[in-house]
Amino acid sequence: MDYSELVQALEENDRENTNRLLQEIRPRLLRYLYVHMNAQREDALDCVQESLLVTVNAIREGRIRNPQQVFSYLITTCRNQYLKMISRRRERPYDEVPDTSYHAPGQLAALENRERFEILERCMDELKEEYREFIDYWFENPDTDGPTVADHFRISVNNAWIRKHRIIKQLNRCIDKKSKL
Repeated sequence: MDYSELVQALEENDRENTNRLLQEIRPRLLRYLYVHMNAQREDALDCVQESLLVTVNAIREGRIRNPQQVFSYLITTCRNQYLKMISRRRERPYDEVPDTSYHAPGQLAALENRERFEILERCMDELKEEYREFIDYWFENPDTDGPTVADHFRISVNNAWIRKHRIIKQLNRCIDKKSKL
């Protein structure tokens, strides 16, 4: 396949022709990665995008000596991009664990989260019954909008937002007080 006109279009700054040719080349590169490299869709899309950028820059910088070989250059670039991507994901055996791979244990954070949740529950128990029902509804339906909550509790939308703000403020004060004990 001869895509030498891509080189010409880029050199002449012909955006329309360049875009048309890149749109024509893109599916062929994707198929190559799917069929010959067994690439997953997202990986193939990333590699093709990167390969097109590398090739366009190489053409603009005059590093492609034989315009008839542009497609071959693209295929090689795609393959190399994909192989680099795969090699970065592979596990590498180490004699010692590198400092960059160390993660602190999550037990302490889990304990802290559990403590905070228990404090929140105790603070919620201190709320009036109607406020507890109101904030429970928000916790159980976090994506619910104000008008839906207002309709559910038969109050105005403005009142729903004010009530939510006041309850959260009250809970925050309670949590601050109980965490400092």
